[in-house]
Amino acid sequence: MAKLKNKADIWVLTPKPDDLKAGAHYAAVSLPWTFNRMMLNTSSAGQQHRALNIAKGVVGQEMLLREMTRIGIKAQTQRKSYRDEDLFDLHVKIEGALTKMDLKSVNYFTNYAAVGRENFSRELLLKYSGYAGADWRTFMPMLVPHTQIEQSKEGYCFAIASSIDLRKDIATNRSGYALTAFPYAEYLPFLSSKKLCLMREEAKKGFTLELSYEADSLLTSEIALSIVGDYAGKPNVESVKIKPGIAKRVGPFSCISSFQIDKDSYDQFYGAVEITVKKNEFSTFVLNSQKRNINDIPKESFVLRRLDFCNLFLPTDYTLYVIGWTRKYEFLQDCRKYTGWVWPMDKIDKYKNQSWSQITEDDQRRLEATGFASSIQDKPRLLKAGWMKTTGRGGGACCYVFPNIGANGGVKETNLYILPQDLYTMDSLK
Repeated sequence: MAKLKNKADIWVLTPKPDDLKAGAHYAAVSLPWTFNRMMLNTSSAGQQHRALNIAKGVVGQEMLLREMTRIGIKAQTQRKSYRDEDLFDLHVKIEGALTKMDLKSVNYFTNYAAVGRENFSRELLLKYSGYAGADWRTFMPMLVPHTQIEQSKEGYCFAIASSIDLRKDIATNRSGYALTAFPYAEYLPFLSSKKLCLMREEAKKGFTLELSYEADSLLTSEIALSIVGDYAGKPNVESVKIKPGIAKRVGPFSCISSFQIDKDSYDQFYGAVEITVKKNEFSTFVLNSQKRNINDIPKESFVLRRLDFCNLFLPTDYTLYVIGWTRKYEFLQDCRKYTGWVWPMDKIDKYKNQSWSQITEDDQRRLEATGFASSIQDKPRLLKAGWMKTTGRGGGACCYVFPNIGANGGVKETNLYILPQDLYTMDSLK
């Protein structure tokens, strides 16, 4: 198996229209069925971020599978339904054995504010493919969240995507619109809990919503909304037109995945859509891990405004640089060659991460649970393994793709890492 060495080893893939449609569709329907690693971020922006990550994952997988097939690599996806847990599993034949591989991609934003790093290119990545030092501007780790290490993946394929920052931009370089908002905050568990949905379906009971529109402009006549969800184990999409002052009821649903608005309605949407639960046929107490009843209707109504909608159609210039792959057991071995990092201390050097030298009780438990307790060095105190720590408050250790931009910079969760130099080329799978 050949290791990454040349620019030509890195695949450069761009999406077809069907890829963008597939990504937008799965992102709109699958949030209740997709594990939320960042459970503390239940805000509207947090749910939009989750959905955009799903869109990017599906689009990336579609492009990758097509290129593998084109050059003769035997691979297939297991995607049957948006309710499947293995939505992102890619099965690749490696040395005769079908291997469950996960595509891990991060996004480099081309229109990001200047932060001191060079523009991304294959040449730049190769130049620093073996750099594991403190300077995050030239540090390009291949990341796997620590919460995913126990999953049943057998290999990882790593990529860097390049595009505009699409989190707050709905129109630039778009070939279509899937303007979508999601249940969030107090309404997230009631409307979108997988556990609660399955119990409602088993009991053959659902809930009904009422929607009303409060317009800030006298010129607004009506807006068109689609409520995307499930009922009785099947997709249920209900479309309504809402005029100011006239409420509409929709349902029943067993869960709500998203709310979509057409482009014309979005352009004249100035105000708020207020959503309330009018009928809940399933009355059983359903407790979550904090012993809270998630089948309790929140007292406040649920409100959607313009800023709650993102466009799930990725930009047409979305480009995926597929760097290479490795087996999971090799990832865990190679990870131990490197050093743990925490976030920069700006008053010392804003461009350099700090060594992970303080090991808290939580750190100790996490490292023991993942088999890295032996990587804790005592003299001097240091984590001798490729880990990048989050603060737990919105920022963390930094790298080229997750730069230091202050409190919200760096990785948003604790990750394990290896370097591009550790990867096998994609062509070696042939």
